[in-house]
Amino acid sequence: MNAVKTRILSGITGAILFLFLVLKGGLLLTVAVGALSFLATVEVGKIFKKSGVDLHYPLALFFNLLFFAGEVCWGQPVVRGGSLRIGDWFALVAFILLFVSFLTYMGKGVTQATLVALVSHLFILFYTGFLFIYPLLIRQLVNPDGWQLLLFAFGVIWGTDTGAYFIGSALGKTPLAPRLSPKKTVEGAVGGLAVGTLAGVLLGLFFQLPVFWLVGTGILASFAGQVGDLFASFLKRVAGIKDSGRFLPGHGGVLDRFDSALFSLPVVYYLASFLLR
Repeated sequence: MNAVKTRILSGITGAILFLFLVLKGGLLLTVAVGALSFLATVEVGKIFKKSGVDLHYPLALFFNLLFFAGEVCWGQPVVRGGSLRIGDWFALVAFILLFVSFLTYMGKGVTQATLVALVSHLFILFYTGFLFIYPLLIRQLVNPDGWQLLLFAFGVIWGTDTGAYFIGSALGKTPLAPRLSPKKTVEGAVGGLAVGTLAGVLLGLFFQLPVFWLVGTGILASFAGQVGDLFASFLKRVAGIKDSGRFLPGHGGVLDRFDSALFSLPVVYYLASFLLR
């Protein structure tokens, strides 16, 4: 019972803080997202270490911080119509990381382990660096306002998680991906898709967003979020762990809380950029 109370209390506190940061935007949201990116990088680095990957931990952490800091400092003019394209800074940092990583591992022999280590650095840069930029990219959008789109996105994500849990618990019989997450069921996934889409549509209608866009984006974002959840389960399963960390009491680590968002937010961002603006 105490564990349930802790989970509920920390969840409510986190939701209130999240709402404040989304509405406030600016430097506070940037710092918060940067901190989440840093903690997620730490968690994924530990997962890779436990999986037996010869990861150069300080190198991965440094380049993720370098990317995030550079994207915040120089990426905003890109979003507002500057001369550079989104992703140019990521491509530059990824190239330098690959270059430095190869020099670092060059003396360790021509082995599959060395190849896996090199690719792992690039994966971490993308997964916990690049994908964590999307909350800021969405928040910077205008017409419609970015804060509305960000709340819509998380309405879909949280609605999907809630629907999948309760409908899966009540009606779930058919395993969805037993090797990745034994408790997930097809019935729960379908229920999560329905509840998440409905939650997003209702919230989006309150913001007077187009209903066809809401339905289509809600379905795709919900589906992408569930795939993101399974992807994080895959990483943890390879490492033989249940939770990625202890970021939020009763909820696990940063990756446990934002695995769905990492796959859902790019869907919302691009569909909003291409179809709403």
